[in-house]
Amino acid sequence: MSAKKRQFGSTMAWLWLILLVIILNIVQLPLLFLGHGTVGQRFVWAVIYLAGFAATIALGLWVYRQAHPVKWQRLTGKDWWLMVKAYGFVILVEMILGIVNNLLYHQTSTANNQAISSFMGQGTLTMVMLSLTAVLASPVIEEITFRGILVDGCFPANMFWLPIVVSGVAFSIVHMSTNPVSWLIYAMMGGTFAYVYKRTGKLQSTIFLHGFNNLIAVGAMLLTLH
Repeated sequence: MSAKKRQFGSTMAWLWLILLVIILNIVQLPLLFLGHGTVGQRFVWAVIYLAGFAATIALGLWVYRQAHPVKWQRLTGKDWWLMVKAYGFVILVEMILGIVNNLLYHQTSTANNQAISSFMGQGTLTMVMLSLTAVLASPVIEEITFRGILVDGCFPANMFWLPIVVSGVAFSIVHMSTNPVSWLIYAMMGGTFAYVYKRTGKLQSTIFLHGFNNLIAVGAMLLTLH
C-alpha cells in the first residue's frame, strides 16, 4: 500500500493516535463508580462504560480506514499458524521475564495486571464489565491504535522493523510498568503483535491474538478471586 492511497499523512496519524490513547484512558473512568451508589446508578455507569468503548472503537475504525484504505481480507491457514507461533513466543518470553521480574523486583505479576485484579475484586458488576472489555473491546481499540494506525499511518509501507519496535515501545508505555523488566514484557508483546500485523497485513490477526492473550490472563485472575 503506497502512501498516496492514504487519506492523511503521518503527522495527522500521530495526532489521531495520541487522541485515541487519551480517549481510551477517559472511557475507563466509569470503572471508579461501578462499585458505589444504588443499583440504578451503577447500571447507568455500566452503560456509559460500554458506550464509551463502542464509540471509541467506531472512531478508531474510521481513522484506521483512512490509514489503511484496502479491503478486509480473510485469515489464511498460514496466518493462523503465524499467530499460533507468535502466541507461543509471547508466553515463553513472558514466563522467562516473569521469573526475572520476581527475582529482581519481587513482583509475581506486572503492576498493570495487579491494578486490573484489584478492580475486579471491588464487586461483581465491576468484575463483569472489566472482564468483557478486557477480552472483547480493549484488544480491538488497542490493535487499531498501536498496530493499525501507528504501523500503517505513521510509517511508510516499505519500513519493517522500525514500526515494529516503535509499536512495542508505545504499547508498553501505556501499560503502567513500574520497572524495566515489566516494561520489557509489554514492549515484547506489542512488538510481536506488530510483527504479526506486518506479516499478515490483516488487523484481525492481532485482534484475535491479543484477545486470546487477554482471555487467558483474565481467566487466571478470576481463579485467584474465588
